[in-house]
Amino acid sequence: MGNPGAQGAGNDCKDKVVLLSPVQAQLLEKTPFVGFLGIELIDSVEELIYQLTFRDQHIGNPLLRTFHGGILASFGEISAALHVTGVLGLEREPHCESMTFDYLRPAFAGTIRAVPRIIRSGKRFIVVSVGIYLDQTLVSMGRFIYSR
Repeated sequence: MGNPGAQGAGNDCKDKVVLLSPVQAQLLEKTPFVGFLGIELIDSVEELIYQLTFRDQHIGNPLLRTFHGGILASFGEISAALHVTGVLGLEREPHCESMTFDYLRPAFAGTIRAVPRIIRSGKRFIVVSVGIYLDQTLVSMGRFIYSR
């Protein structure tokens, strides 16, 4: 990837080219399902926003038109890894040692966004919580433990 922006990684950015660190760009480039998911990275004034717009390939329940649970968990983990890498300025991709993901309610077709938050950053481990929201409603949440 020549330009460390999200557009070259198979992601769509609505307004701006999002400038990513080389490690973040590499993470997006080498993760095979990032392009399939269609994650959008939007650079706001305060933070990088991670969002995903529903497509037919994301269907979990065709009758209700909801996101598949694996799509939600994958989106949460990629968002957490990008967030940790960017905020902590890591020089290599963090390795996910453990993850717990809770499905709180159906994520109906629409645009979902991930809100990652670093809970603890220690010498050996980093704990990240990610809330997945549809509009203003929390639909699922995950906790990811990364080793340094």
